Amino acid sequence: MGDLSSILSLGFDESRELICDATTVHNDQKLQGFFSNVGMASGDYLNFQIPQNLVVVGDIHGDIVSLEKILNRFDWESFLESEENLLIFLGDYVDRGQYSLEVILCLCKLKCLFPKNVFLLRGNHEAFHYFPFSSFNLPTELRSKYGNKGNDLYFENIIPLFDSLYGFCEIESFALLLHGGLPAIDNYNFFDNYRFHLSNLSTRKDLLEEILWNDPRELAENNWEYSNRGVGKYFGMNITNLWLEQTHCKNVIRGHEPCKGYKTNHEGKITTIFSSKQPYPKFDSAYLKISRDEMLRESEKIIKLDNFIEII
Repeated sequence: MGDLSSILSLGFDESRELICDATTVHNDQKLQGFFSNVGMASGDYLNFQIPQNLVVVGDIHGDIVSLEKILNRFDWESFLESEENLLIFLGDYVDRGQYSLEVILCLCKLKCLFPKNVFLLRGNHEAFHYFPFSSFNLPTELRSKYGNKGNDLYFENIIPLFDSLYGFCEIESFALLLHGGLPAIDNYNFFDNYRFHLSNLSTRKDLLEEILWNDPRELAENNWEYSNRGVGKYFGMNITNLWLEQTHCKNVIRGHEPCKGYKTNHEGKITTIFSSKQPYPKFDSAYLKISRDEMLRESEKIIKLDNFIEII
């Protein structure tokens, strides 16, 4: 993995330092404001113009092998040389797979190498300390590697990293990107200043919960229903249409659900991308790659994003 291969041999102190460095980059971008040729950050909210090229990676879940294959497939080093290209990860980097820490370190290295065009969104597995669930095993993995020092790494370094991750991304006129699903908003006034509401999700746990945990469903009558997950909601196409109409976007790109690389909902307006295979051998690993010309070519209609999905 080029310069990324060094992360496999990092010791405890070097791992901690790399995690701290990436956390500092995130916090500086969020607190001081981030600007590039194609976008900006406002707290937890990212806003971009259509980039020259876009790659989106879904849930990784400790699968360092699939992550390496994806990065090599689109030649990450040459791709990221241009700040006009964006690489966005949709969250759920840890648990279930065997190499959660290695995935974290790889992504931290990418962020430090290319801070202006690599962006890490938060998944529900990066918010266990807000919304607990039974299958969270990252602390156990860290203790198996480092003993009691693993607890220190988790509480003192990894939780601050998770809290520094972005929550919501908008690529203007093209897509909304997030981990789980669209919040079931029932007050149109929300959209008068929706970017402000999405910029400080630490004070809006209701929004954060739905962004991290919601799933699209083909609901015949209701706008939303409570989720069988026990957290979050199922949301129907009326919610999707509302968000797309109010933001003038055409698509929603999200992760959160295991599938055969990708799946679509709500007449193709929602595309789920899943990038982890090792913990899910019955499914596929995939990512999305699309160019600016391809995004603009069909700007007047729904873009069939499945045409731009690469299965690994």
